[in-house]
Amino acid sequence: MGLIDNFGRVASMYMEEKENLQKAEEKRKRTRTGHGFWPHEVLRDSIIFASMLSILLFYAWLIPPPLHGAADPYAQAGFVFPDWYVLFSYGYLRWGEYLPQFVVPTGFVGDIVGQPMFPWNAAWWGAALTGIPVGILALPPFLGGREKRPVEDPWFAAAGAVYLAHIWFISVFSINIFLELYGKNRSDFCKLDSHGDLLCGTREPWIAEVFNSIPWVMTGVLMWICVYFIGRGLLIKAWGTGFTVAKSRQLLVGALILSSAATVATFDTYDKGFWDARGLLTIKDYGELEAMRTQPSDVHVHDVNEFTDDRGWSESGVVPTSAWLNWNIYQPARYIITDFNDANGHQDPVSGKNAAAGGTTFNGGEGFTTSGSFMITEDTTHFPEGHPEEVTADGITTDVACEFRSSERKINDVSTQTMVATTLTVTDASGKDVVSFANCEGATVELAVGTYDYTYEVVVSGALALNDSITTETAFTIASYQPLLIWDENAPAGLAGHTVNLSNSEEMALGGSAYSYIENPTYHQNPKSLDAKLTYAMFIPCVTFGALVFVLLRYMARGYEFEMNKCYGCDLCDDACPVRLFNGGDKLNIIYNSWNNEDDGVPLYSCLTCTACTNACPQLVNYDSYVDIRRSLIVGGPQAEIPHTVLQAVLNAEAEEAADADFIATEDYPITSNVGYYPGCVDYLDQEMVFSHVNEGTMNLGDTTTAAFTLFEEMGTDVAYLGRDFLKCCGHDQKWQGLDEGFEKLKAYNQRKINESGIDTLVSSCAECFRTFARDYELEDVKVMHTTEFLIEQGFDMNLKSDDTTVTYHDPC
Repeated sequence: MGLIDNFGRVASMYMEEKENLQKAEEKRKRTRTGHGFWPHEVLRDSIIFASMLSILLFYAWLIPPPLHGAADPYAQAGFVFPDWYVLFSYGYLRWGEYLPQFVVPTGFVGDIVGQPMFPWNAAWWGAALTGIPVGILALPPFLGGREKRPVEDPWFAAAGAVYLAHIWFISVFSINIFLELYGKNRSDFCKLDSHGDLLCGTREPWIAEVFNSIPWVMTGVLMWICVYFIGRGLLIKAWGTGFTVAKSRQLLVGALILSSAATVATFDTYDKGFWDARGLLTIKDYGELEAMRTQPSDVHVHDVNEFTDDRGWSESGVVPTSAWLNWNIYQPARYIITDFNDANGHQDPVSGKNAAAGGTTFNGGEGFTTSGSFMITEDTTHFPEGHPEEVTADGITTDVACEFRSSERKINDVSTQTMVATTLTVTDASGKDVVSFANCEGATVELAVGTYDYTYEVVVSGALALNDSITTETAFTIASYQPLLIWDENAPAGLAGHTVNLSNSEEMALGGSAYSYIENPTYHQNPKSLDAKLTYAMFIPCVTFGALVFVLLRYMARGYEFEMNKCYGCDLCDDACPVRLFNGGDKLNIIYNSWNNEDDGVPLYSCLTCTACTNACPQLVNYDSYVDIRRSLIVGGPQAEIPHTVLQAVLNAEAEEAADADFIATEDYPITSNVGYYPGCVDYLDQEMVFSHVNEGTMNLGDTTTAAFTLFEEMGTDVAYLGRDFLKCCGHDQKWQGLDEGFEKLKAYNQRKINESGIDTLVSSCAECFRTFARDYELEDVKVMHTTEFLIEQGFDMNLKSDDTTVTYHDPC
């Protein structure tokens, strides 16, 4: 009987067994648990409906709609917003206010229509940006090959999640006015209304804090995901199969700790509206913020309420300075709040203490000249340790200004302002000019503590100098601003938190020295921090949503749950399984086993991954891929009954780069043919079987290689021997056992060596090697053949002598 006849007999026996099984009177029965409409489906839908309703009720309680007075039909609405489904477009319009505004020359078209310049403003930004998401929404139908469920194409699904999250956040940006109102509706925040009444919020502060921190928490989650997967990739590359599940869990926890610490450490940057990053376009000019001079002060409220009662302010009706520090933004560019209103009374122009002033009225061309000195102080009584370093580093802010006017605006149609010339100069102790300007331009400078001299001169010319009936008034002021002082918590109850009045001797005697300057709690706080946070939320947190969707879908894909849901129990896969046909029973059915969690031992490893079930499935479920995935999940978990345990340890070490030096380089290996023969790991298997007492030494798998080359020589074909001193193990057992990292290393090494060898045909007698090279490798220019295939293709007939020959054929699947 020839070899082909033997193959035919095996195939016939397979088909006969299948036919007999299908015709059997007692067919295999499998219990399938379904879900009836009552009560399962009804209960499930009720739970879903109740969950959605509870979420809506929760938000209604969390963010109650504000109840205002009755609407006036004759008055314009305070806020006008479009319908919800176009809020994203309105959001782009609002965001366009922060984007660069410029003018575009229209060229000859502008000459025709009479508009040489085209202003690109917020309106055009809104229109242009709206087209992007609309265009993306129209794009998927034109992308081929995307008719898949999300779990089958996680990258595309993740991109969709990023898109939806961005649309959500830009829509939220469009209602930032309402968000600001809701954000301040907290029980520890108050403001004055138009009648001077103190209005305080009602929500618990933690609610606002939670909503405020969501985008930054999402950033931390993204950082966690990135750190874990980047670290995992690097460690797998470095350690290979040594990177176990336990180490993966340790890396996961470590990445969580690292990302959490980084998120907490950088939260202040986010909370203050990204000051150093120009507020993500919301800060156009730092100079405007540096010029802000608002400061907190004691405020007498019109009516008291429960809030003032709880804090003991109702008796005086005065809300102290310290309270307003938490409710408003003051001088965000200054670390120490400056007393620009001179509420403390630091300035005394008469004595020249932190101030100087003067002025006069004269007729005609008399003019005016005055000089003197003033002193910028650092009173040790008020500042026992001196000025804070943040104040002295740049100096004390000092305003120098003057003004003049004449009783007549014009003489002979000529403005009298042009007939008056002024000069104001300030010099330091060394005589160096620190300020000098003409025509009362004014200046603001930072001066160090010390004594300064000033000279102010007014000169009149022209017709104004000749007319004594016209009077001219002029004045100058110099003011240096000290840090604002407030009574601290050690002061008497009636003074604590209030602004210090240095001129009130009774108050000073009562409070003593229990006062200090204020470290600005709103230092580097972006006044438009809400818009900065929303701008940030439109991008990075959106990527987080996409990353979460991707990770979730990849997890589902690894578990293959989505594929399992395609199965409707037709049994065609079970009927096609050659292992089950010859072994009997249902234990090898992978669908059935997966539902019963029986895939963690021998039944799963008995699968040949021959794809017979995949080819038989009417739902196109890729079962052999499922088996590979389940095996990779098992490795590192409970110990499974995996064969070749000694061989596994040897080949794991062989997979590492350190073992490359043990193999002969391509240029040093004798390759004399375009056909290469790979023997496989038969020498290792022989030794292991002897070691494990499975074989007492009578089996010699190495004979298969000898037999193959005997046939090659008989056939007269030159075949190069690619031994185990040239190529590493094919990696079949690594992949079969779920050791994907080790398999990929062996695969990469062998592919490189095979491509370098110059062969175009690779032959092997090992069924596992043949299958692995043919199906799991990417050898585009190399034809992989089993020895029997190669012999048949070459037209060789062994012409076996005896009809009683028994042939055992290892099907490579």
